[in-house]
Amino acid sequence: MPLVSIKVDNIAALRLIKRLKEPDPSHAAVLAEIAGADGITCHLREDRRYIRDRDLYILKEVVNSKLTVQISPVEELIERAIEVKPWMVTLMPPTNDDTVVGSGINLDADRDLYADTALNLKGAGINVAYFVDPDIDAVKGAARAKADAVELNTGDYVRAGTIDSAEEELDRLEQMARLAAKLGLMANCGGGLNYRNIRPLTELGVFEEFTIGHAAVARALMVGVERAVRELVEIIHLPSDGGS
Repeated sequence: MPLVSIKVDNIAALRLIKRLKEPDPSHAAVLAEIAGADGITCHLREDRRYIRDRDLYILKEVVNSKLTVQISPVEELIERAIEVKPWMVTLMPPTNDDTVVGSGINLDADRDLYADTALNLKGAGINVAYFVDPDIDAVKGAARAKADAVELNTGDYVRAGTIDSAEEELDRLEQMARLAAKLGLMANCGGGLNYRNIRPLTELGVFEEFTIGHAAVARALMVGVERAVRELVEIIHLPSDGGS
């Protein structure tokens, strides 16, 4: 059964609007777990625009499931991750200003940097994933660069303008997830997923975990965090034939 990790960055983004202390991402994390979330994800950016160091420390204390922290391979972020010791670190491309991550990491240009970072994190007992585009070279590169898992970027699938192009992206994601499994990597995915477009991905039966952020928070504004997460959990945990 695939797992559901709720990304709480958009709670922090709401807090940023008024530059106050509320809403608190840790409160949302607790409610998400009560509703059945299998994990909590946050992105500690270089500029600390949304998630702050304090959030990270509190999330480590309150999350009872699996805490995943997304970071780019920057020394101070690596040090913070090693200090907190989440269940998993997902290595991301660098972010600057209000950049939204739209593509996977470039292992061709920075393989040594990412591999060294992965070894450093794994030496501290932290699982390591790479956020990569669903591309053969990227998935193989992640395996060579000491990953435990890949989080396949679903951005192109989400942005597909036609049914045919969406099906092409689904096929690509499925193939790359199966390749990852053959290489001994967990295959996760995330990037713009919502209550409608996630179902075809669950039906593939090839992903171990889905990361969902904006859609869950947007739904929570209407119905509350617990109901919003529970609805997602029901969608993702619903048995599928998985290609049987």
